Amino acid sequence: MLLVLGVSGRAVMGIMGWSNSAMAVRYQHMTDQVRRDIAQQLGGLLWGDPPRQPGESGGEPPPDRPEQGK
Repeated sequence: MLLVLGVSGRAVMGIMGWSNSAMAVRYQHMTDQVRRDIAQQLGGLLWGDPPRQPGESGGEPPPDRPEQGK
């Protein structure tokens, strides 16, 4: 859960009392949410802001996609 909250791996090790990375590897489990967040961040770095998923809240729509109902 600490990874989902965005806590760094080093900080997680300190909080959990793990003295080496082998302990982190053994007890930390990568969640789907963490994987998605990493992919989204990487996509943003490579190609700019990633497109929003249907139903995802955000700012204004892109200029080529006006809001529905307006």
